[in-house]
Amino acid sequence: MKTNTLYNYFTLVQKTILYNLRIIFANKFIWFLAGSIIFYLGLSVIYVFSNDVSRMSELYGTFIFSGILLVFYPSVFGIQNDQDARTIEILFGIPNYRYKVWLVRILLIFVIAYLIMLGFTFLSSVLIVKFNFVKVTTQVMMPVLFLGMMSFMLSTFVRNGNGTAVIMIIFGIFFLILQEPLYRSQWNLFLNPFDTPSRVNETTWAIIVMKNRIILITGSIIFLLAALFNLQKREKFM
Repeated sequence: MKTNTLYNYFTLVQKTILYNLRIIFANKFIWFLAGSIIFYLGLSVIYVFSNDVSRMSELYGTFIFSGILLVFYPSVFGIQNDQDARTIEILFGIPNYRYKVWLVRILLIFVIAYLIMLGFTFLSSVLIVKFNFVKVTTQVMMPVLFLGMMSFMLSTFVRNGNGTAVIMIIFGIFFLILQEPLYRSQWNLFLNPFDTPSRVNETTWAIIVMKNRIILITGSIIFLLAALFNLQKREKFM
């Protein structure tokens, strides 16, 4: 009896994951995936033949943008796709909706993005400049996670993919403008942990990076909880 229960549970989890994977990879996601790959490969080819890259820190921006492209569509347009397909009415009928459906889906989005980014960083570590690609991928995913969770949260308020995309682009430009003034600050969203400023010692820089990552992780958790809480307001989505 216990074996059958475990088997049924495993089958349910497997079907849930496969179902959500089909949703994640549906519609226009393939174009964002292709864009991320083309962007990464294009810059990588330039770096390989130009021999201008001597440090991994110079590749950090490329990895960040590629990661953002991977999570942008599913996090921004996920709610709208459910509404367009009228599956959101069914999903709201499932007990503990926020935990059984969207929590699994948002987790899969970032797991997939992490695995793809592992491939990107591994290729760069082999073809361009040697570095710890697992460590770099983990660091790159911090701002990607923050922006992805922010997109997900905003999509539950705006309830329109195009509107959410416009707001996120505005936020992205705002964060980029602040990147230079906040270059050495823990509040810099795009802080590059591998680019230690010349006038800052390594210990101080490590503390700044650690605080920055804590801020990003905390913000991501708050955005996720706010999004899941907002998804309980059924009347807004029906």
